[in-house]
Amino acid sequence: MSSETDEIIKGHEYDGIRELDNPLPRWWLLTFYASIVFAIGYFTYYEIMDTPSMSEQLQAKMEQIREKRQEANADGPKISAEDINLASLVKDPQVMETGKKHFEAMCASCHGQNGQGIIGPNLTDNYWIHSKGKAEGLLYAIRNGFPEKGMPPWANLIPEEDHGKLAAYVYSMQGTNLEGGKEPQGELVE
Repeated sequence: MSSETDEIIKGHEYDGIRELDNPLPRWWLLTFYASIVFAIGYFTYYEIMDTPSMSEQLQAKMEQIREKRQEANADGPKISAEDINLASLVKDPQVMETGKKHFEAMCASCHGQNGQGIIGPNLTDNYWIHSKGKAEGLLYAIRNGFPEKGMPPWANLIPEEDHGKLAAYVYSMQGTNLEGGKEPQGELVE
């Protein structure tokens, strides 16, 4: 325990233990001094200088996002509900395959693998909360979601040309009434 750098502090011995007066390691001192310099710089930047606060920076970024969304949606969706005939799309196996692929990737976690409803509503019965089982409502649900109910918008994650295919796949589930499905929610649509 003795080396040339160890200096015993006089008068500091308790129960046979002598206290040594060694300097702190350089890395520790450098970290300590660097944190002091950082704190001074941080305080100066955010409190003394006229810089935007973090909430103001967030608001500016959110405004940029809103502007970009408006630019992207300026033309509106290229595929409208009038362009989609769900009954004819259901008969096309490629459409159904693509719709099923998107349903399994995006929708099955809440609506169940077969649309029977888990967190989200049952899509196999004839009760509808929002879309009433029509093309316009299904496209709205896919594109905009219902964030207040926990359904996110999928417009930016599913290619626009596949929105109608997913809507047709969901439409094909209507009335299948799978056993063990979630209780009916919404209004009965015949």
